[in-house]
Amino acid sequence: MISGIRTLTSTWREALQKPRFTLELILTAVIFLASLYLCREVIHYAHTRPGVQLNDPLLHLVGPVSLRMPIFLVLWSSLLLGVYTLAKNPTRLVIWFQAAAVLACLRAIALFLVPLEPLATIIPLADPVATLRTDMGTLIINDLFFSGHTATLFLLFLAVESCLLKRFLLAGMIFTATGVLLQHVHYSGDVFAAPFFALGSWRLALFLRKKLDIGDVTIRPAVPQSTQQNLENKP
Repeated sequence: MISGIRTLTSTWREALQKPRFTLELILTAVIFLASLYLCREVIHYAHTRPGVQLNDPLLHLVGPVSLRMPIFLVLWSSLLLGVYTLAKNPTRLVIWFQAAAVLACLRAIALFLVPLEPLATIIPLADPVATLRTDMGTLIINDLFFSGHTATLFLLFLAVESCLLKRFLLAGMIFTATGVLLQHVHYSGDVFAAPFFALGSWRLALFLRKKLDIGDVTIRPAVPQSTQQNLENKP
């Protein structure tokens, strides 16, 4: 564990010595935070207007079933593990945040264009980190199209390179998607559309990097000192 942290620190120290990467990191952070702010403002705006309640045959067949805590645990364990793994490759992590910024903007546009109301049988998610409330403390539950939970996990699935971690994230995404359907938090269309928005965000981020000539030069994780010494001692 300590060796892994030292390797991670060494990797980022090397990355931040490159002015071009440092500038890209700062700009990415600013754009990402701005995209989250935009999405948050649109969600608050959507809360003030009436929406359409859909007749979803799938939701009439299932639930509502409360899976609040399992969804919270699966979602955040997947996010933390995925981001930690991506952090071992600084460039890869930056690309993911760029794609996440695109995804947040797409979600803001979708929420603005598709006003919906949840079913009366909804069981709101118990997420103290991501749950939004109005200034009066009212829980916002009509940020429906598309599912941000499902899209975010699928975006992580696209970004990581480990096949084992990809399987874990895909399983986490399927569980989370099933959970929000069983709780009637989202309509089935919100969930089924989410991976396509995530895929579009990932490809758009890569396309913009290519057009802006940012390139995909990857800063690989630093080799631990003990490993490096062993390699040097080999004949």
